[in-house]
Amino acid sequence: MAFFLASSPHSHNRRSTKDIMMTVILCTLPGIAALCYFFGWGVLFQVLIASITAMVAEAAIVAMRRRPVKRYLQDNSALLTGILIGIAIPPFAPWWIAVIGSLFAIVIAKHLYGGLGQNPFNPAMVAYVVLLISFPVQMTTWLPPSSLLAQPLSFMDGLSAVFTGLSVDGFSVNQLRQAVDGTTMATPLDTVKTALLAGKTVTEAVQEPVFGTFAGLGWGWVNLAFLAGGIVLLKLKVIQWQIPVAMLATLLVFSVVGFAISQILSRLRCCTCSPVPPC
Repeated sequence: MAFFLASSPHSHNRRSTKDIMMTVILCTLPGIAALCYFFGWGVLFQVLIASITAMVAEAAIVAMRRRPVKRYLQDNSALLTGILIGIAIPPFAPWWIAVIGSLFAIVIAKHLYGGLGQNPFNPAMVAYVVLLISFPVQMTTWLPPSSLLAQPLSFMDGLSAVFTGLSVDGFSVNQLRQAVDGTTMATPLDTVKTALLAGKTVTEAVQEPVFGTFAGLGWGWVNLAFLAGGIVLLKLKVIQWQIPVAMLATLLVFSVVGFAISQILSRLRCCTCSPVPPC
């Protein structure tokens, strides 16, 4: 029996790489629009910064490798990487977060392994993990939806916050977070976690304004927008259903296991702390 060794990609499609990447980019547009609507102009700024940086880094590395720059840029892979990094970063994170993430994704996570088709991991997600570990404060400073802000941020406020760390009126991102009517948490899940640590129940936690009437004010619609794009990708057979289903199933299993362990430990602590009745 003969075994044939071949480099990736191992899944073949009659569509060109350029067309596939552009299809994925177009399917992210509903989610990007929802993010901009609920969380402000900062989303668009981060996408632009990350995309431009990724394209410039791609051109520089390809030129150093003495490859045709135009052909590599036209496959849209660097553009897609920049867009994915941009939407994963908090809207009002400092501009250099997007730049560092895009540079790491293109230079290290992609071309260090040989370029498109040779990298074992998704460059954008590798960059996200590196940013989250290296800059945890900047990567977790999310503002609540615009409708909960005491003072909605304008286009110029968003631009100023991204590049200077301050709004036009001189407020920092942390001050803007504190200016929310009763809500200063990053996400609905973070709100629940904080409420539980404060001794509240889940029922009490979900009464916070950030939850709105449907799956978290803003967050639910953002998820649906990206889900719509994912369904289109499935319909066009750009992706296979097994991958997202396997990932979500894995998250579900570990979440259930983690919840069960926390419940057991909580009961053990209660048993330990409760007074022993006299004989």
